[in-house]
Parts: sequence; C-alpha cells; structure tokens
Amino acid sequence: MKLLLGALASLLGMALVAAALAFSGVISVAATQYGPVDARVDSLLNVASRASIRRHATRATNPVGSDRAALGEGLAEFRNSCIACHGAGKIPPAEFAAGLNPAAPSLESKDIQSMTDGELFWVVSHGVRATGMPAFSGSKDEKEIWKIVAFARHLPQLTDEETKQLRAMGDDR
Repeated sequence: MKLLLGALASLLGMALVAAALAFSGVISVAATQYGPVDARVDSLLNVASRASIRRHATRATNPVGSDRAALGEGLAEFRNSCIACHGAGKIPPAEFAAGLNPAAPSLESKDIQSMTDGELFWVVSHGVRATGMPAFSGSKDEKEIWKIVAFARHLPQLTDEETKQLRAMGDDR
C-alpha cells in the first residue's frame, strides 16, 4: 500500500512540475530555437506519433499501387500538395520549408519508406498535429490520397524524366 501511495505521489509531483513548466512560459515555442531539451522532446513526440499512426492506420494495401496511370496522376498530386515541404529527388523543398520545425522528412528516407501503405495513407489523410503536416482528407478523396501514397512509395526510384515533369509543372527551383 505504501508503495502504491508513493508511486501516486511521485506521479502527481511530476504532473505538477510539468504543469508549472507548461504554464510558466519558460519553455520556448519558437521554431528558430533548438537545443538538447528540444531534441529530447522531439524524440518523445516522434515515438508517440509513430505509435499513434500505427494504432489508427488502416491495414489496407494501396489499391492503386501497381497502376502506372495512377502513378502518373500521383506525380501531379504530389507536385501540387507535397513537394513544397518535402522536395523530391534532386528538387529541394521550397525556401519556406527551411523554417519548419520539426523539418518535413524526406519521403525517400528509410524511416518513411518503412511505413506501411496504410500508415502513409493515414498521415496524408489526417495530417500530424503540430508538425505542419496538413490533413488532406478534407480536400482530396481516398483515391487521390492513394495515388499520392503510390508516388511517395516510388520516390526512391524517381527517374530523370519524372524529375523534369515535376519541374515542368511550375517548379522554378
């Protein structure tokens, strides 16, 4: 019983300290500041985000994943909605994306490519709070989102011709 009361008192004490820090304004929310504490907070939030995405994501595989026409349409969707923050291959993100904190991840990275189709679909559909990643389910239907997932999956194999197509669609970078 003493152990349980001690544990509860410790948890209450930690909650009070966390609340005091949160409400004091001591912790900066500036996107321009980044230090060791921020790195630990980002690491914790990344773990929490990945666990949440895994829990809530559909188990479905991409129904248009092997459709070449859908891949081409996904390129256009990606250009219109994703490239500014994430870049693609030899095309860097837009200038404003350098100010994102946390930075938008490279969709070609092992970390992102290791996600399931359902997890990628969930992120594009629902967004990720406090990261700059918007929810596209309000502006795109499921098929359009699956096309974006198909193209994101294809990014590590981006061809020179696809890079030209991405640039030709109005990219002046």
